[in-house]
Amino acid sequence: MVKLNALITFWLFLIFPIDAFSEQKNTWSSLKPYQKIILQPLEREWNEMEPAQKKKWLRITKHYLKRTPQEQQRIQSQMRSWSQLTPEQRKLARDRYKKLDNLPPGKLLPIIEKWKRTDGLPGSAQ
Repeated sequence: MVKLNALITFWLFLIFPIDAFSEQKNTWSSLKPYQKIILQPLEREWNEMEPAQKKKWLRITKHYLKRTPQEQQRIQSQMRSWSQLTPEQRKLARDRYKKLDNLPPGKLLPIIEKWKRTDGLPGSAQ
């Protein structure tokens, strides 16, 4: 019985390679029309993105239509800005985010307040 299960598993992997599913599922052409509209600023580099990045952007599309028009506009603007960054600039942004994400709230809040003041953002925007 164990040999039969191992044989079946082996044949399933040969017939349906795992990579084939994950790669085809995440190509630009496989996205739903509404996802393509929302993610349009990222179209050019979509197929070269890492799977984790694609997953993050796809999660955003699930809640996008529930957002206010202002929030939708902000998300689109952030996507356009992100798509214009070089790979080095993106890495630097991710590294900075990781550093900030690990700060205790007492140290993080003054940084957020300073950032809001220098960028002229309203108190509720984050």
